[in-house]
Amino acid sequence: MNARTWNTRDAIAPEFERAWRERLSRTPHAHFGFDPAFLRWESDHGRPALAALVEEGPGRGALVLREHGAGRVCGWPWRWEAVIEDAGRTSPRGLTPAECDWLFGAAVELSGGRRLHCYLPDAPETQAGGFPAGTTLLRSLDLTDEQMLMTMDVNKRRAVKRAQREGFTVGPATTHEQFLAFARLQVETEKRRGQESGAISSAPPLPGEGWREWELPWMLLLVAERDGQIACGSGYGLWPGGMIDYRANASTLEGKKLGANALLAFEAMRLARSRGCRWMNWGGATDFKRELGGERVDLTCRLGGGVLWALPNRITVSLRRARPVVASWLRGLRPNAARRSA
Repeated sequence: MNARTWNTRDAIAPEFERAWRERLSRTPHAHFGFDPAFLRWESDHGRPALAALVEEGPGRGALVLREHGAGRVCGWPWRWEAVIEDAGRTSPRGLTPAECDWLFGAAVELSGGRRLHCYLPDAPETQAGGFPAGTTLLRSLDLTDEQMLMTMDVNKRRAVKRAQREGFTVGPATTHEQFLAFARLQVETEKRRGQESGAISSAPPLPGEGWREWELPWMLLLVAERDGQIACGSGYGLWPGGMIDYRANASTLEGKKLGANALLAFEAMRLARSRGCRWMNWGGATDFKRELGGERVDLTCRLGGGVLWALPNRITVSLRRARPVVASWLRGLRPNAARRSA
């Protein structure tokens, strides 16, 4: 395998950065996780990775292998980090089965015998090679405003128009006051969901830390406001020319009721399109996200590593594949148990 690499602990070589950016500029499925600035930031915070440009296969690829303990991880259950250069790709998956196999093989070789978890948008050829890991929705942004609305569920279209009638306006958050207001709204939203949340200090954290994360160059926080008050906000990761990735949301009950979240999503797609993004990755497949439009993409986690990992990997795959079967069996027992106790 012919590969050029950058260990993000080290300064990036100008030649590598130039080649990296050129390749990703022709890769519609690239996202903020490939941004050299993001990778440097992660490494500075104790999360280093190996970025690689690979050749001699069915295409010209790019991968990011994050260090995780003694092993490597490529991607997440809702976002993959292995892509092929091809500006004309129109499939939401972005990779063929053969390309997934090749990129996985490259990731195994680059891992140097360490255990590898590699998330790819395709099922492996061999049933023992991986397990279902997650699902997300991708939608093309190569649409007019009207086409974007028409590909949304009718209830979401109505919600967008209602929020507009109610006087909500949407725009990027740029001030500390807006960032802090959104952080407080996140705490409020999490409490409504029964989740615990830490206290927020009103003293500004360091640049890019805590509630100031949205000022980082690859981040975008959109807020919906009315009468000078933030009713809801959504945070995204952005890679111009590639993808916009949904990352966070919080809202007041009133904003949620009056459709401000749907308006936020619509405006996020419009803004991303204006910045050259090709795809929206909703980062999951909840009912709300499905109603916003998009095509389902299932991700598989393939396991790799040296000889020492062969048996542990087979056991892990078998156990993970058994989970849905066991869960279905348990669900089937509940009605019977209820009838016996009646």
